[in-house]
Amino acid sequence: MPRSFLALQGTASPFFCRLANVLRERRHSVRRINFCGGDVIYGGSDNPLNYRGAMADLPDFYQDLAKAGHFTDVIMFGDCREIHRHMHPISQRFGLAVHVFEEGYVRPHWLTLEKHGVNGRSLLPRDPAWYRDQRGVTPSGPAGKATGYNLIERTYHDIRYRAANTLFSMQFPHYRSHRPRNGFVEYSGLATRVLQERRYRCDAEAVTRDLLEAGRRYYLFPLQLNSDAQIVVHSPFEGIRDAIENVMLSFSRHAPADSWLVIKNHPLDTGLIEYRKFALQIAGQFDIADRLRFIDAGHLPTLLDHAQGVVVVNSTVGLSALHHRLPLIALGTAIYDMPGMTWQGSLDDFWQNAEPPDMHLYQCFLDYVIHHTQINGDFYTRTGIEMAVAGTVKRLEAAEHV
Repeated sequence: MPRSFLALQGTASPFFCRLANVLRERRHSVRRINFCGGDVIYGGSDNPLNYRGAMADLPDFYQDLAKAGHFTDVIMFGDCREIHRHMHPISQRFGLAVHVFEEGYVRPHWLTLEKHGVNGRSLLPRDPAWYRDQRGVTPSGPAGKATGYNLIERTYHDIRYRAANTLFSMQFPHYRSHRPRNGFVEYSGLATRVLQERRYRCDAEAVTRDLLEAGRRYYLFPLQLNSDAQIVVHSPFEGIRDAIENVMLSFSRHAPADSWLVIKNHPLDTGLIEYRKFALQIAGQFDIADRLRFIDAGHLPTLLDHAQGVVVVNSTVGLSALHHRLPLIALGTAIYDMPGMTWQGSLDDFWQNAEPPDMHLYQCFLDYVIHHTQINGDFYTRTGIEMAVAGTVKRLEAAEHV
């Protein structure tokens, strides 16, 4: 049965436009809302709505659209953006199905599509017994086919999207990006990081080599992006520095005296906040400077192979840690945070008492997540978008996803 989709903001890529075209070819209707110049150049020209009003008026705008009864479904990328969060209660009130895209829970080669919400707003159960019960009807998760994803292509789309925001800024005077810094500042930071990449890689390799050759016991703490909704909305921390200080304080007081803490920076960090300098200052205050190593790069599988355990806020690295059978604690809201997979006690007790995950439960969980929330593809490359669009249309048209 044909459906009618209201498309809110997507990624900085052609993905939403390609998806809309294929849905129309299959006799569904799609109406796009543009909130900024980037949406205009990536949204296509098929009768879009341009929202130029104030953010305070957006709930009334959404309500009028829903009340008119022209739409059955809403699609969006991310559910925590200011322009998206007002749609959730309105959709529920008027019976619209909400479908939220996000980067993949499983990396690489996957993207996420869930009904209602993602990450901390996901409807995935947190009951281990439920996933065990599903094992009998859930086939093993397939290996994702490579998409050709590369950072250069993603960066190109992001720069083009931001440039269009500037070009069309007079047409959308009230729009404010969910990104906290302007593009010039962020890309200046990323450019500096690229120039330092070889040094970062050599430093991380030296640190890893020293850890392994000396047989050191260490815990891994991978950082996330400070502006990510996973930190801003779905964590108890004011930011990454707050998370670093809390983890290091607990480590200094409760971790085994012969253990080390390895903090690994996020690969897309712009360097605008000097986490290394901050961590070294805190290490000096807590008298653990000789037991801390901070790296800006590094081969994650090798680090996980030899770690004693992993601390995350709610990073997707948590799933990699589970794959490597490591004790894991999630300090924020994470879809995989449940008894049998993550430490349910305090961080202070984690260092000494955490146990490896139940690998049968992990496999039950992973298979279910792949089959019901993941789509093989990416948002940025031609091959990845074709794969993602095909998988998305199949998922949206499936009876269980309506």
